[in-house]
Amino acid sequence: MFEDLKMPRLSFTKIIVGDVERVFAFYRDVFGIEQLTRVKLGEGHDQLDEIVSKAVGGVDAPTLVIKSFVNRPAPTPGEMQIGFVVPNVDATINAALAAGGKILKPAIDRPEHGIRVAFLHDVEGHTVEIVEMLPAAKSV
Repeated sequence: MFEDLKMPRLSFTKIIVGDVERVFAFYRDVFGIEQLTRVKLGEGHDQLDEIVSKAVGGVDAPTLVIKSFVNRPAPTPGEMQIGFVVPNVDATINAALAAGGKILKPAIDRPEHGIRVAFLHDVEGHTVEIVEMLPAAKSV
């Protein structure tokens, strides 16, 4: 299908929330996400407010968008799950708790997959998976 075209790449992820400021602050404080721009447009049922982050993980990396439809209720969390590879799962858990997040599943080593992993809820209850790459097993 893509023989004559460049392979598509993931460009952004949007999380639909009730409180744009509060949720963006969580991702800023826990993962260091920086704001690139803010978009407020539309009217009535389609009025929106969103904060677009700078690329997460490098220049060509995807962006994170925290979006709210101003005149609609926020969707029930569980519609998506976002994941971050972090240098230290335990430090990230502490930052998430300090920023108002909650632990969904505590950190556990999964050496068969080479990772330490935990699951959090952000301040509105969206699931966030955090993964730390474990050092390669030493040869015996």
